[in-house]
Amino acid sequence: MTPMVRRRLATIHRWTGMTIGLAATFFALTGLALVFRPQLQPRAEPALQQMSSCESRMSLDTLIENSRHLHPTGNLQQIEITSEGRGTTVIRYADLQGVYVDACTGAVLGQQSRWGGLFGTLELLHRWRFIKDGDRSELVAGSISLAMGTVLVLGGLALWWPRSRAQLKIAFRLPRGLEGQAFDVKLHRTLGAYAALVLLVSAMASWTMTFNWARQLVYDVTLSSPPEKKPRAIKMGRPAGGEALLSRTLQVVPDAETITIVYPRKAGDPVEVSVIERDAPHPNARTMLYLDPVSAGTLRYEPYSASSPGYKVYRWLVSLHMGYVGGLLGQTLLFCAMATIPVLALTGMRSWIRRRRRQRSPI
Repeated sequence: MTPMVRRRLATIHRWTGMTIGLAATFFALTGLALVFRPQLQPRAEPALQQMSSCESRMSLDTLIENSRHLHPTGNLQQIEITSEGRGTTVIRYADLQGVYVDACTGAVLGQQSRWGGLFGTLELLHRWRFIKDGDRSELVAGSISLAMGTVLVLGGLALWWPRSRAQLKIAFRLPRGLEGQAFDVKLHRTLGAYAALVLLVSAMASWTMTFNWARQLVYDVTLSSPPEKKPRAIKMGRPAGGEALLSRTLQVVPDAETITIVYPRKAGDPVEVSVIERDAPHPNARTMLYLDPVSAGTLRYEPYSASSPGYKVYRWLVSLHMGYVGGLLGQTLLFCAMATIPVLALTGMRSWIRRRRRQRSPI
């Protein structure tokens, strides 16, 4: 890299860090606790997560009826079922309020918005869903992630890259005996080098969740075709009850562990059922089932085990971005990498301020 290119890259990296880098810090601070959400949420919201022990669950229609005591009006949007139907069931309505019901006893545990509570609020902030338009919020968050991965991480690596063996020997050493701007620059470069790979992989995984071109790239690389469009439902009549939909799901996917039933938003849409089976390789290995909203008949069944390589890679990348690949080790690595972002922002900005002060000070 020539000195001129290096200077220009350093300028782009610096000013991107001092603008978009602030948003990246916001990403990191809101995402840190989300990494350990599966372990922490039951402790943070024990009243909504408590479960009774039972051999057989209550009818889903009964649970829906019981939820109406807290939410008497409104259309059903989706139902979230855990522990093979014997855990806490969330009956969610069109206003995004979710009523938590014990599937064993039918007891109503409470009500909380999709974006309510500690973790719901953190997720709302992390995904920029305070922007009411969901498509726009995803575009903003994805664009920030794209700039972070390319300019900040890849650009930072290019600037850090040792130009000799002597530099390589000290490239990964934390600053010792340094102070002031020299300390900030050395800490910034070293922490960035340690965290770069994890941050880059996590950022790239998030692009597939936002950009069509990134998802299509996954399918192109794996020589796979994207999933087919949802099947159409053509029957007319009274909608099937929740228990009929759940029973059909368990009949088709008997090893279902977690089930999400999404009701049609417009005429002709099917009931969309997402299932995580007991032996799923990761928490986003979704088996998809499409049911007729009137008869509860199967319109299409897409088991995860038989899905295309592209679909499996895409779902694996979603889990990777969330830190759910590699168990506790994967979560810890992502947490530590994200924790460096505020430090990188602080040291980068502070070193620039110190440099400007030194340039302006009289000789």
